[in-house]
Amino acid sequence: MLTQEYPCIPILRNCPRCGTDFRSDGTERICQACRRLEGECRPIRPDLSFREKQVVDLVRQAKPNKEIAYQLHLSEGTVKEYLNRIFKKLRVSNRTELAVWALTHRAESGVIELSATTVPKKLLVNQ
Repeated sequence: MLTQEYPCIPILRNCPRCGTDFRSDGTERICQACRRLEGECRPIRPDLSFREKQVVDLVRQAKPNKEIAYQLHLSEGTVKEYLNRIFKKLRVSNRTELAVWALTHRAESGVIELSATTVPKKLLVNQ
């Protein structure tokens, strides 16, 4: 019995990046306009938000996530999310590289320094 091979029928897909419809042979998931060339990297904007700058400064001071969370009134999970976002923006892979980056780029990054006077060491409770 002979099998007959049919030509591939293009499928209409929707690009998850830009939302445009495009025709695909079934293997492409992203439209041609959004596709990157092999090895091409898109620049990531290193603009840090005010809160991210505060986190960078506390990492520069070698504070653990728990203490950063306490000082900024955040949860530890939120601090981890901020750190991951900062790592991506600055293209560093760990806290040590981030601390070195913060020390070398202190003036140009606009890192907000948190002094010991801005955050109380203990919360006073009425007795």
